[in-house]
Amino acid sequence: MSRFCKSLGIVLLGLGFLILAVWYGAHPRDDKSGVARTTLGSDVPPGVRFVTVALGGFRGLLADVLWVRAADLQERGRFFEVAQLADWITRLEPRYPEVWIYHAWNLSYNITAVVSDPADRWHWVMNGARLLRDEAIPANPDSPVLYWELGWMFYDKVGGRWDEATLFYRISWAREMTTLLGPGMMNYAVIAGRPDVKRLWASAGLKTEVMQAMDEAYGPFDWRLPETHALYWGYRGRPYQEAGSRWCTRLVWMALLEELKGGRLVFSPGRKLYLQGARLDVATRGIGRCDGDKVFDDPLTGLVAARFLREATVYLYAFGRKAEAEEALARLKRTPNYRDGDLALDAFVAHVVEQVEFFKHETGHEGVVGLLARGDMFRRLAITEYGDGYERLARLYWDALKRTNSHTPDWDTFIREAGDRSRREMP
Repeated sequence: MSRFCKSLGIVLLGLGFLILAVWYGAHPRDDKSGVARTTLGSDVPPGVRFVTVALGGFRGLLADVLWVRAADLQERGRFFEVAQLADWITRLEPRYPEVWIYHAWNLSYNITAVVSDPADRWHWVMNGARLLRDEAIPANPDSPVLYWELGWMFYDKVGGRWDEATLFYRISWAREMTTLLGPGMMNYAVIAGRPDVKRLWASAGLKTEVMQAMDEAYGPFDWRLPETHALYWGYRGRPYQEAGSRWCTRLVWMALLEELKGGRLVFSPGRKLYLQGARLDVATRGIGRCDGDKVFDDPLTGLVAARFLREATVYLYAFGRKAEAEEALARLKRTPNYRDGDLALDAFVAHVVEQVEFFKHETGHEGVVGLLARGDMFRRLAITEYGDGYERLARLYWDALKRTNSHTPDWDTFIREAGDRSRREMP
């Protein structure tokens, strides 16, 4: 009987603390003024709001206990259990961006590293992205680091080059976006009268007005590409950047560089076709934005923008648009850290190509074949401009390869290898 009474007392005491926590959470006060304050935005998921209010000041203590447990499981490689703890911790501490970032990274990177099936990997990648998109950012709408982390996830994981399942991710994302947005570019005049469409996009974290502003500033873009969504989240985070940290602006220019090189998408799931090509209009619009965005006010962002201008010069030159290439080169020469001398366009392009380490080694052979194969695939699609452009780009690198490697095969050998590859890769 005594044990029962003690147990009952503990339960009642705990219940009392819970009621006190609920009351305190429902009536938060500013420490100095006594005025009620709101800690969470209206877009916060109900589960996060309930836990925040229900546990009040006890959230931190419980979160600390779970953090210790999560760290132990992480060291032992038990990532799936960490994922469950992550769900609890983020609900206990929704106002700390680092908490969301840590657990989103665990879902999208650590767990995918121990999962072999591409479909399962994609599931976990998107779990991490949705955690940031659907819960972290609504709970912390003015945190630039969350926008950067989500954009980086699209840039590095979905659209990156280091995961062998990258092509699966890209195709999966293109399918999902085709279902949600339709094919390719957006027609905002039509969308303006479709509130149902806006609501549908909002469910995927996309704000129509932000998409349109971004398209008008730099695009328009193909919204089936992960690069476009990396750019979107960087663009959305820019208003919240602090003066000394321009990560989101830097991400915008990193994504613009990828759009320049591969922002045109030919996608046909039925034909198993996923082919990317250069976006020369993005190159020319980016040249004009270098001054408007004040990108060279920040040294690291300026390095990315300078690389954008270098690549724009080479691509515009190879694709036969020399006047625009001259414009890109002229803007590049005005950048703070330009060190390549007052070279004419032809000499500058040859110089830049020779500086690409990738083409100075044995993998340079593979690179030239890859460019030629891409051009051949565009020719098969009757997109002659791209066929010719990629062939001229490949020849620039072939010339550089010959200058650095006396054993480089002749041009016809590369043409034959590229033709074989394009026939294999393009049904």
